[in-house]
Amino acid sequence: MDFKEFKDRGMKKWHGFMMPEHIGSLGDMWHDDEKEKKPILDETQLQEIDETLHAAIEFNMPIILTLWIDGFLKEEEGRLHHVDNVDKRVSLVDSFGNVSQIDFENIVKVEFKD
Repeated sequence: MDFKEFKDRGMKKWHGFMMPEHIGSLGDMWHDDEKEKKPILDETQLQEIDETLHAAIEFNMPIILTLWIDGFLKEEEGRLHHVDNVDKRVSLVDSFGNVSQIDFENIVKVEFKD
């Protein structure tokens, strides 16, 4: 038996050792490792977000919202349709005309799109 046969046999031998449940658990573990803690915004950052949202709706300017959703940061682009201070939500219309309802608590950053 040469080295190549020994190496191939070893891979076959150990490859069957991983059960589907183990593979799924490892995938979940790696997914959880990539999660980030929710950024804590200070009063100045919250004020900047509020001012940018109101300017964007007043002048109908396209914006990019950075959202924290379940441990991951996600960007949404579009134009604001409505800011609801009572329900603490914004309505964002994307380039395809789809409307998304976004909670204030998920917004971590707002910037004007160039």
